[in-house]
Amino acid sequence: MIAALKFIHIAGLAGWCAALIALPLLMHAHGRAGNQRQYARFRLVTHIGYIGFATPAALITIIAGTGLIFAAQVFTPWLLVKLAFVAAMVLVHVWFGHMIQRSGEERRSRWQGAPIAGLLILLPVIATVLGLVLVKPDLERVRDLIPDQFLSPRGESS
Repeated sequence: MIAALKFIHIAGLAGWCAALIALPLLMHAHGRAGNQRQYARFRLVTHIGYIGFATPAALITIIAGTGLIFAAQVFTPWLLVKLAFVAAMVLVHVWFGHMIQRSGEERRSRWQGAPIAGLLILLPVIATVLGLVLVKPDLERVRDLIPDQFLSPRGESS
């Protein structure tokens, strides 16, 4: 069960990260749309990429990760730090969705640098999540700063 959840979680995370890297690059290329047909294609590709791939991958990642936390009984400080960075990924994901939606309503010049800025914010966040998962650092010195209810399931004490 845990191995299957890990596989689903990692596969979802890989797809989600790939989509979050590809979407700002596609949005940046929006300025090269020379005519209405190219612009319509751009809108379709970014919309389908966001709604049909990035968001389902994010949901699969988060659902499988949540299941994995409880199945493996992992309630450690490094996990809370990782979840904070995953929350940052979610915020960038939502911001990209907002930009895609607004691209159909505004001229590109109003948000020209935003996709690349989002990518520059996102890359260190993804690297940090990956590093926390691979290294699983000992963050016991910050344990005193974290309330006990965040480090154990409800009804159990740490």
